[in-house]
Amino acid sequence: MSMATPQGLAQLPVAEEHQAMPVKSRDQNDVGSTDVGDENNEETDLERAETNVPAYSTFSPSQKRWIVLMVGCASFFSPLSANIYFPALGVLSRDLKVSTELINLTITSYMIFQGIAPTIFGELADMRGRRPVYIITFVIYLGANLGLALQRNYVALLILRMLQSTGSSGVIALASGVVADIAHSGERGVYMGLSNLGAMCGPAVGPVLGGILSEELGWWWIFWLLVIMSGTFLVFLIIFFPETGRKVVGNGSIAPSGINVNVVQLLRRQNKTREDSEQPRAPKPELRFPNPLHSVRLIMEKDMGLVLFINSIFYTAFYTIMASLPSLFKDIFRLNELQIGLCYLPFGVGCALASVISGRIIDRDYRITAKERGIEMDRKRGEDMLKFPIEEARLRSIFGLLAVYVASIIAYGWVLEKSPNLGAALFIQFVAGIMGTSVFNMLSTFIVDLYPTKPSSATACNNLVRCLMGAGGTAAIESMLKAMGKGWCFTFVGLLCASMTPLLLVEKKYGMGWRLARAERERKRSESEAIDTECTKKELK
Repeated sequence: MSMATPQGLAQLPVAEEHQAMPVKSRDQNDVGSTDVGDENNEETDLERAETNVPAYSTFSPSQKRWIVLMVGCASFFSPLSANIYFPALGVLSRDLKVSTELINLTITSYMIFQGIAPTIFGELADMRGRRPVYIITFVIYLGANLGLALQRNYVALLILRMLQSTGSSGVIALASGVVADIAHSGERGVYMGLSNLGAMCGPAVGPVLGGILSEELGWWWIFWLLVIMSGTFLVFLIIFFPETGRKVVGNGSIAPSGINVNVVQLLRRQNKTREDSEQPRAPKPELRFPNPLHSVRLIMEKDMGLVLFINSIFYTAFYTIMASLPSLFKDIFRLNELQIGLCYLPFGVGCALASVISGRIIDRDYRITAKERGIEMDRKRGEDMLKFPIEEARLRSIFGLLAVYVASIIAYGWVLEKSPNLGAALFIQFVAGIMGTSVFNMLSTFIVDLYPTKPSSATACNNLVRCLMGAGGTAAIESMLKAMGKGWCFTFVGLLCASMTPLLLVEKKYGMGWRLARAERERKRSESEAIDTECTKKELK
C-alpha cells in the first residue's frame, strides 16, 4: 500500500473554529500536476477559485486505511498490557512473596497513569505532531516492558507498571487525533470504528495470552512477548508512519521536516526534482511543556462535560462486567485461569464487530441528518461544523443501542443469579460487547467533533474521566456483588446507564447552542490574544 509523501504549495492555516479550511495545494499523488484553473484558461475567476479549493485531506483512501490500520495496531497495546497481566496475579504474589493486596496495587496505579498520561501526550501531539509522540510513547513502553521482563522485585514491578501504563496509554489520545486529521466529520465514523478495533480486541486477547504464557512458560514471558511485539511495531512506525498533524502538515500538502518525516519519505526526497526542492516546508511547530490542565479544562464546558460524564458511566458499566468475570465464573462454573481467559473471547468478538458496524451507522446518520436539514454534503472538503447539527447526527441511533445494552446488562446478572448457564452468559456478553462498543464509538466520535482543532486533547480528557470513573467502578463491584447479589447488582448498573437517557436528550436539544456560544468565546479570546501579541511586538521594537 502506497505511503506517498503529501506534497503541496502552501501551508494550511490552523483554524480556531470548528472547520479548518484547507489551502491551495497539489494532489499528493501527482506532484508535477498543474492547478485545474491553469489547465483551462477559459474558466471564470469564480469557477477557478471554486475548483482550486483543496480537499480536507490530500491522503488517498488507500493511504487513510493504511494509516488507520497502524493507529489501530498501536491502540491495541494499552488494553493488551492491562489485561494480559490478570492471569499472572496469583503467581506474581507467590514468586515475589507479597500479599494479593499489594499486587492489586499495581493494577490501581496502572489505571491512574492510564488516565493521566494521555492528558500530557495529547496536548503535545496537538502542538508538535502525531508521529514524534507515537515514537516517544513506544520507546517508553518498550523500555518498561524490558525492565518488567528482567525484574524480580515488587518495588520494581510497581514502578515499571506505572511507566508501562504511561507509554501504552499515551497512544489512546493520538488515535482519535489522527482520524480527525485525515477524515472530515462526514466520513469520520468508519475510520473511528476501525481505529478503535485494536483497543476493543485487547481486553479479549490479553487474558488468553496471559493465561497460556504464565502457565506454560512463566509470568516473565508475558513481558518478553510485549517487548518483541512493541519493538517490531516501533520499527514499522519509524519507517512507514507519516505525519498527519494539521498544525504540522496542514491537510497533508505540506512537507514535514525533522522527526516528523518517516524513512520512506526521506528516501523519496533523495530523488526530488528542482520544483520539489522549492516546495515550502512545514514551519517549526510550537514547543512547550504540555500542561495537563489544558485538557482537564474541557470538562468545564457544558456541551463537553455532559458528554464526558455520560460516556464515563457507560464505560464503567462495561468494565464492571469484565472485572467481575474472573471471580464470578470461577465460583459459579469452577473454571481455571486459562478457561476464564477464553471466556473473554465472545466479549472481544462482539467489540470487534461493533467497531466496524458502528462506524457505518455513524456515517449513515450523518448523511440522513444532512439530507433532512437540506445540507448538501461536500465529500471532498467536509461541512462547516458551525452550521451543521452534529449533536443530532451523532445521537440519532444511540437510544436504541442503549436500550439493548441496558437490557443485556440486567439479563446478564439474573442469568448468573437464577439459572447459571455458561453458554447463555457468554452470548449475553457478546451482545453487551456489540452494543456497549457501538455506544462508545458514537460518543467518542462526537467528542472529537466538538473539538476538531484539538482532537487529541479532547480524547485525552475523555480517557481521564472514564478511566477514573472506571477505576472506582471496578474497585466497588466486588463489594456490590456481595451486598446486593448478582441479579440486583447488575440491575443497578443497567438502570444507572438507562438514567443517562434524559441527559442525552438534553445534549441533543441544547448542545448546538452551547457549542456555538463556546466557539464565539474562543474566537473573541483568540482575537484578544492576537491584539495583545501585536502590541507586545510593537513595544519591543
